[in-house]
Amino acid sequence: MIIGSFVALNNLVTNDNITAFAHLTNCIQSFDKICSCQKQRKTLKHDECNKIYINLVNSVVPSLIEYLRTKTSDEEIIFYHNGHNLINKFKLR
Repeated sequence: MIIGSFVALNNLVTNDNITAFAHLTNCIQSFDKICSCQKQRKTLKHDECNKIYINLVNSVVPSLIEYLRTKTSDEEIIFYHNGHNLINKFKLR
């Protein structure tokens, strides 16, 4: 499984109400509320959400491998940011 952005991770876990991802969910909700006419503000919020996502992948995701196994039958999960910059990858099987 490939997760290419903070939005993709949020979409994967949002229905499960995992407390560790609440900060990311809140950031994305704030990001979505910013008008595209406020480009600089939207860019700053995007960068903030991206930093939260990278931190989660490196610090929280390793402890949630069992949970992530329930989300896919793939042998590994690979996390990227901005679609192509590798953050980390984890063996699931």
